[in-house]
Amino acid sequence: MRAQLTRRQRIALVHTSGISLEESLNMDDAGFDLTFFQSNNVKAESFRAAGVTPIQLKARGVKDAQTLRALDFSALDLVDPTWCASAISAFGADNIVAEFVLTPHDAVVLAGTGSMHQLGLDVATLLLLCSGVPRAANAILQLAQPRSQCLQGVAPATLCDAGIRAEHLRALGLDATAVARQTRASAEQLNELGFGPVRW
Repeated sequence: MRAQLTRRQRIALVHTSGISLEESLNMDDAGFDLTFFQSNNVKAESFRAAGVTPIQLKARGVKDAQTLRALDFSALDLVDPTWCASAISAFGADNIVAEFVLTPHDAVVLAGTGSMHQLGLDVATLLLLCSGVPRAANAILQLAQPRSQCLQGVAPATLCDAGIRAEHLRALGLDATAVARQTRASAEQLNELGFGPVRW
């Protein structure tokens, strides 16, 4: 059964729309549905203020992660573990990732957060979004926890594609040996990253 909106939630939902407070307070609860939200330009800011969760939005007609995203929610919302859990419960982690984790900015926002684990993401996946964007890729590595193990499972080619080089890795406290151990990089790949010449 769908939870009824409180008076405070109704006010928060319509404060940026053309609906009067009196009208919102007299509306039938069922009227606060996706059609109403879309036609009255009710967006993420209002849902946040009202404390309306993705599970509650699903009960009000938001049928999928794409529709949730169209209401102006972003990867930043996923940083809140409670909101993230609600989104996953409503639409599934894979669907949320497919709609919300698309850009280098999204990857940086989620790096090092508990939401990474909730969504089944790892550093390697986030770095794949940063091809040719070394600043974002470096930020992800700086935010990863624990930093000393941040390259575990990351392919050397992923680092190269993201523009990460030896100087970035050394600044994180990772020498050629640590990089080779975590990424299984060959001597040739380490040379490519700028650690060369490396010989075993």
